[in-house]
Amino acid sequence: MGTSFLLLFLLISSIFLSRYVSNKINPPGVLPSEDQKDESLRKAKAAAVAVAYLTGNRYESEVDSEI
Repeated sequence: MGTSFLLLFLLISSIFLSRYVSNKINPPGVLPSEDQKDESLRKAKAAAVAVAYLTGNRYESEVDSEI
């Protein structure tokens, strides 16, 4: 139960972190179109899922090594 909340927290925080970094790298001077917004959201979600997956794998390998 605790692991699922941890992974959910990591997923949400990585979405916000990737948006923040994206805005720092390429500041939105002109408002993006709907297609650009959708693409940005897809990229942020993909990055968040990748981070959560890698974190989960690292946690599982630590648990396996303790057994």
